[in-house]
Amino acid sequence: MTSTTTNPPSDGSVLTHPDTGGHPALDGAPIARVTGPLRACLVELATHLDPPGAAADPDGAACDALRLLAAAAHDTAEAGEQRGLLFVTPPVAQLGRRPVWLWRGEDGTITAGFPTDYR
Repeated sequence: MTSTTTNPPSDGSVLTHPDTGGHPALDGAPIARVTGPLRACLVELATHLDPPGAAADPDGAACDALRLLAAAAHDTAEAGEQRGLLFVTPPVAQLGRRPVWLWRGEDGTITAGFPTDYR
């Protein structure tokens, strides 16, 4: 998968995520945006998972890594709360033992980032 986010800043900016496919763990919703800090970590993670693939297409490899992480996400809604607003992965050792948050914005799209990226 080729995208247009090569070498984005990793300073807390929010980038368009090129993978438009829906994620079963996110009730079929696609991830529309990813924060710069998470994207930088995904590229690094991808270099360990698939070194040749990450070298050839770092954005595609980062998308693949995020798709794997999203598969482990669960909805945080408790009984009586609206479902589908925040999904969280378990802490990921390769990401500094941080979880990934996937939150739904007011426009219905999902943004992926670290808890510290949430605004």
